[in-house]
Amino acid sequence: MMTERILFLEDEFLIAKDIKLLLQKDQKFIVDIAKTPAKALELYRTNDYQLIISDINLQCEMDGIDAVKELKEIKIVPVIYLTAYKEDSFLERAKETMPFAYLLKPFQEDQLKVTIQLALLNYKNILAGEKEDIENTKKIENLTTREKEVLVTLATGKTSKEIAEALCVSYHTIEKHKKNIKEKLGFHTIAELVKFTFSSKLYKVCLLYTSDAADE
Repeated sequence: MMTERILFLEDEFLIAKDIKLLLQKDQKFIVDIAKTPAKALELYRTNDYQLIISDINLQCEMDGIDAVKELKEIKIVPVIYLTAYKEDSFLERAKETMPFAYLLKPFQEDQLKVTIQLALLNYKNILAGEKEDIENTKKIENLTTREKEVLVTLATGKTSKEIAEALCVSYHTIEKHKKNIKEKLGFHTIAELVKFTFSSKLYKVCLLYTSDAADE
């Protein structure tokens, strides 16, 4: 089993410890914690990381966004931001680092796992040189935010039951979303939906998760 290495920049010890234990529980990830941007830079220079998770609000002179900018000058990997505030000023600055997603605290454990899996999977497809179908990308606009979440999660190979658990909705709700997605996109099979997801570069859509966001 392939193990992915994650750099986690978080200045609150208990939060960092809990998330590290959560992610390392199934032995899919190795998580290194950095409490300061300086420590993050030190670790990043000496280890091969596949993902950065960073809190935006740090009790330091440099916040998480500025820290990530410096890290990505060394090596570009997908980024997931954690924040307690949904402020436009933060989000506009964060866009410069091209993050995969933002997670607003408090967030569900499964939500974090799904976001990490999608970030890693989509980045691998970028590196593999998956070509974009412009027409398919335009079709994304016909989908709701929840339908996009269902679609990208489906592309990781998860079943409807697993998607329902990850997104904290019912199995029947997921089945309804899948039916609506197929009708909107004009597809009939799961294989067609998965192929569409990658050809449309759906990973470009930065999903903003909130604790109560859902348009079921």
